[in-house]
Amino acid sequence: MAPPDADAERAARLFARLKTELDSPPYHAFLKPVAESVNPQTGEVRIRVTYRPEFSGSPAQPMYHGGIIAALIDLAGHAAVAVQTGRTAPTIDLRIDYLKMAGPSDLVIAAHVLRLGRSIARADIQVRDADDVLVAVGRGTFSTLQSIEAPSPPT
Repeated sequence: MAPPDADAERAARLFARLKTELDSPPYHAFLKPVAESVNPQTGEVRIRVTYRPEFSGSPAQPMYHGGIIAALIDLAGHAAVAVQTGRTAPTIDLRIDYLKMAGPSDLVIAAHVLRLGRSIARADIQVRDADDVLVAVGRGTFSTLQSIEAPSPPT
């Protein structure tokens, strides 16, 4: 068993990695996901998003557009894998089931890694509203191969 200080250090390191994964991509500046927690024992990450009118799928009814929910599922699954590997994890495949309309409230997205392999990882993701009602679930497959740096754009 690891000493308590080592457990606290690992938890802090995993949470810092989660924050990095959420803060780095420019697209996330639009979504504004907030890191809530990382469970060092299970590897589950929890992320919160606050509803904004620009997330709506309908001008007449405030609700989340399905594309926003899909993006949140993708980023949460990626984050769960990246926290475990310590590096980015590009999406290979993503499946989403929309279970209930998500109205104008905060959403909490929880993701955990089911399998972490040398080349791919699989993660399950749940999206719940402020009343803890399950509104969508997802399963993603992510690359765990060492990334090759993209070439610089021409100047």
